[in-house]
Formats: sequence, structure tokens, C-alpha cells
Amino acid sequence: MHARVNLASAVIDHQIGKLNIRNHTLFGDYNRMYQNFVPGTVNADETRVNLSAYNNATRRRNVFNQTDFTYAAKTGSVRHTLLAGTEFGRQVSNNFRNTGFFNNASTLISVPFANPTIDTPMTFRQNATDADNRVQANVAATYAQDQMELSRQVQVLVGLRFDHFNLKFHNNRNGDNFNRTDNLLSPRVGVVFKPVEPLSLYGSYSVSYLPSSGDQFSSLTASTQTLEPEKFTNYEFGVKWDIRQSLSLTTAVYRLDRTNTRATDPNDPTKIIQTGSQRTSGFEASLNGNIMRAWSILGGYAYQDARITSTTISAPLGARVAQVPRHTFSLWNNYRFVKQLAAGLGVTNRSSMFAAIDDKVVLPGYTRVDAALFFSISEKLGLQANLENLLDRKYFINADGNDNISPGSSRAVRLSLTWKF
Repeated sequence: MHARVNLASAVIDHQIGKLNIRNHTLFGDYNRMYQNFVPGTVNADETRVNLSAYNNATRRRNVFNQTDFTYAAKTGSVRHTLLAGTEFGRQVSNNFRNTGFFNNASTLISVPFANPTIDTPMTFRQNATDADNRVQANVAATYAQDQMELSRQVQVLVGLRFDHFNLKFHNNRNGDNFNRTDNLLSPRVGVVFKPVEPLSLYGSYSVSYLPSSGDQFSSLTASTQTLEPEKFTNYEFGVKWDIRQSLSLTTAVYRLDRTNTRATDPNDPTKIIQTGSQRTSGFEASLNGNIMRAWSILGGYAYQDARITSTTISAPLGARVAQVPRHTFSLWNNYRFVKQLAAGLGVTNRSSMFAAIDDKVVLPGYTRVDAALFFSISEKLGLQANLENLLDRKYFINADGNDNISPGSSRAVRLSLTWKF
């Protein structure tokens, strides 16, 4: 895989009395290409496996502009921090995919399962269904929020965002054009209660959406252009405790409901329906700050129970959602020996999880240890060495289905030189 990324941004910040105006413009140009060999079906006695191959190129250009207006006001004894703004954006992507042909003839080749490394000539060219398209995504949004300080102990936040999202898809191969427009309202409510100064209790409710084209906005078909956006409704309650000025503990419990997920129509496999839903319930805790003057830590634990809440052809009610581990834990320690020299040591642990939604293949849990060394050459110049996977553990980081599983990195060393200006 290789990628070339060019980014440019500009920020204008202006204060007029109690009114602050901030405008941020971002331009991005991305040119990415990757190539992959994918395992497929295994024969009956599990001695051979089919391989296929493809490569994919994407050229993408983004332009986004956001303007925020922040104003401090007071009505009686209530203090307000008012926020209003607009956001406009445009993303244009050109996608081109090739299929690999072994010996310039077949898209599949059977190889021994125990020794799948082969040396076979490969030709990449377009197959009948390979992508050659242009996708344009446009967004126009406006939002408003009021953070009210009712007293020294109670704060309330109320916000609303409106998004106008439009996606235009053109297939360069056959001339097909598809279009989808959504107008979305996303409310947000939060309450913070401080019974004593170092302790804060909070609760929040929010709604967000994912358009039917997916998170990359890369495709649209005759079926998906009719689908409503996926909806995410989140409830969260938490506690933040400042143990001391430089050390804080945060805990939270939450529930995330995901609706309008896609599934194949059991009565017609060529159609997509939106009967799917999922629920994730969880708990998380984090500790951040200084144990001693020279010793700082950043650690956290999370428990997640993600389940299917409506039966579809893909998964039954109660099945576990793919690639969501029950337990994750991480702890990073940083110790400064002298002003110029510091070292870090960290551990990451993740429990097992399923590779796909059918819950048939398990990715085992793992523990990984990392280390780092920091040296300040001067106030502006620094040298850093990161040693990843110190014990060289073998593990699987994620999966794209049951037969396309990605291993984690073996032991690796990365050196970097930083300059502040």
C-alpha cells in the first residue's frame, strides 16, 4: 500500500467584545493505492485453499469550511456560553479497482493450505464488476448550542445540529447515475453536577447518523440509494474525580443503540432491507496524570457487550457483534530521569472477539508490551525511539470477514526526529 497526502489549512480567529468568531478551512488531496491477496474457500478435507487478488486506487479531494460564533451572556443568575455555527464541505472521489488473474486466465488459484506461498505470474485488469466510478459528497450544516451554568454546582448543555447531506454517484463503466439526499436533525443534551469541587457527575444523550453510502461515501447502488441512514442513539452517565491537581479518574457507563442496519432480504437475496439493530452496553474507566513529579501514567479499562437485537438472515437475535472485544486494558508509564531524558513503558491487553457477524471464527486475545525513549537535544529539537511489541508476540489485530484476517505487527523499531517552531 502507498499513499500521498497533501493537506493545507487556515484558521482565522477574531474577538469582538464577548463575541469570538473562528473560521477554519481545510483542503486535502489524497492519492492512495493498495493491493491484496485474499484467501477464500477451503476444500472438504481442509488441505487446500483458494486465493484471489485485487488492487484498488482512490483519488480524493476534500474542501471543508467551518465557522463558529461563541458568545458569553447572562440572564438573571444564569450564565450562558452560546455557540452557533455553519459547516460546508465537498468531497470528490474517483475509485478504480482491478482484479488479479493468475497466469492471465483465472481469478482463483488453489494452493496447499500448509504452504500457501506460490510463484505464479499475475496480471491485474478490470473484471465485469470492478469499480470505476466518481462519487461526490456535499454537506451543509448549521448548529446551535447553549451551555448554561445554573449555579456553581449545576451546568446544563442543550444543542441541535441540522445536516443536509447529498451524494451523487456516477458509474464510468455503464453510465449509471444514482443520487441520495438526507436532511438530518441531531439533538444533544447533557447535565453536569458538582457536589464538591473535585467531583463531577454527568449524564448525556445524543443522536448521530451514518449515510447509506457508508463511512467512506464510496459507493451507491439502486438498492442502497433507497436506504435510510443508520441511526446511533447514545446514553451515557459518568463520574470525574480530580484525586489531586495533577491526577484524575474518570468512569462512565453507556448504552449505544444502532438501528437501520442493513441485511439481505431473506425472500430476495438481490435486495437489501433495513431490519437490523444492535445494542452495545459498556463501562469504561481511565486514570490520567502524575503519580510522582517525574512519573506520569495514562491508563484505562473498558468492558463492552455488543449484541444483535433483531434477527436477520446474517445473524440471530442475541449474537455478538463482530470485532468488539469484551475487555480491553491499556497502561502507559512515562518517567523523566533528567530534563533531557525520559523513557516510557506500556502494556495493551485485549480479550478475544469474533471475526465476522456469524460468530464462527474467533480472534484470540493478546497482550502486547511497548517501550519508548525520549531525548531532548535542545528546546526545539528532540529525538524519539519507539520499540513496538517488545516481546514479539504473535496476534491478530482485526479481520475483514472469516477468511481475511490481519496479523499484528511483529517487533519493530521506529526512530523520529521532531522540531518545534
